[in-house]
Amino acid sequence: MAVSSPAAQDIVFGTRMDELTRRERERLKLPKVLPRFKPDTPLPEDVTERAVMQHRMRKWLADERARYLANPDALPVPLTTKQKVPKPYVDAVVQVVQEAGYDDFGCVLVRLDYTDEDAWTRWNTTFHQYLDQSLEESLGGESIADKSLIMTVEDEDLNGTGWHGALSYYKDFCADDMVPPGLDTGMILVADAQAVRSLLQPTPDVEPWIWAVDVDNDWKIEDQPSLGSSPVRQYPGYIRVALSVVLSEFWPLLKSPGVVGRHLWTSDLGLWEGIGV
Repeated sequence: MAVSSPAAQDIVFGTRMDELTRRERERLKLPKVLPRFKPDTPLPEDVTERAVMQHRMRKWLADERARYLANPDALPVPLTTKQKVPKPYVDAVVQVVQEAGYDDFGCVLVRLDYTDEDAWTRWNTTFHQYLDQSLEESLGGESIADKSLIMTVEDEDLNGTGWHGALSYYKDFCADDMVPPGLDTGMILVADAQAVRSLLQPTPDVEPWIWAVDVDNDWKIEDQPSLGSSPVRQYPGYIRVALSVVLSEFWPLLKSPGVVGRHLWTSDLGLWEGIGV
């Protein structure tokens, strides 16, 4: 049974607000994760004042959501405008973004593991650091850094549904025309327990990685390979991609004319770490 998604517009709005908040916290050198209060821990502020502030915050979010739904392209990005770098002196990811004129570029990421919330928070924070660093190290990457966007889907109903559930969400977004052109690559990123573990409990000499799953494959419920699976002779519909090249190398190849996931796969491929690796 397919998993139905919540309103796709709310997902996109929430994703962009989360990304803006994350960038502002980094710019102001604030902790990346807000402190959490235990249920039995009394808060220091006045209860009445806290209620007023919560009411104001809810009203602000409601107003922002209404403004976004009225004009999704008007959501501000509080970063300074960068000068475009001449094309001969930029890496492929920069050239693709600039030539296509994307307002956002990146990937749809679906979370499939819900066993450890703290582990997920640590993974998600470090995952974005990998992406940010890869753009910093790309020639001209600073000119497009404020356009990078990961649309993250989190829903505990996805637990145990495998890639079938992940793609059900994605197809709902596509049906509602809520996947920006720069995030439409023919593959989605999927973070399951194995992918999370590859970063938090790394194996020596193996880069942390994430699944890239082909959206055109007909996945059954609970379909998901184990790392001990035997090599296959035909394209299986998924690739393990090193985090360090997700945006800088893998993404621009998927956006190249005529290129799909099967073109980047070989029968002896264990981990995709970039062109020629």
